[in-house]
Amino acid sequence: MLNIATREKAGVTIIDLDGQIDGGPLSAKVHELIKQNLAQGKKQFVLNLAKVKWLNSLGAGILIAAYVSAKRENAVLKVFGVSDRVETVLKTCGLIPEVFEVFADEDGALKSF
Repeated sequence: MLNIATREKAGVTIIDLDGQIDGGPLSAKVHELIKQNLAQGKKQFVLNLAKVKWLNSLGAGILIAAYVSAKRENAVLKVFGVSDRVETVLKTCGLIPEVFEVFADEDGALKSF
């Protein structure tokens, strides 16, 4: 199960994720949410992964799709709060540090824009 909430702070759309990103229908909503916000002209996004307990390669694929959609629209997608377990998967998939800029906390991510 994955719970998704969005909020705005300092002009950045923060997407709070809680649960598992496993490539299922709930996980796919992350990509859809990015696309919806891009359609509204938003260009700065941060994924809060602090409460993500599990991520598999299919879930990583969802994050890649979201990143590609953002990049295509000249938008920026960053992440923060990555646990050791999630970091291992992201590194194994070659997503950090090559694709995603990762921050320890929300403030660091927001200040980076």
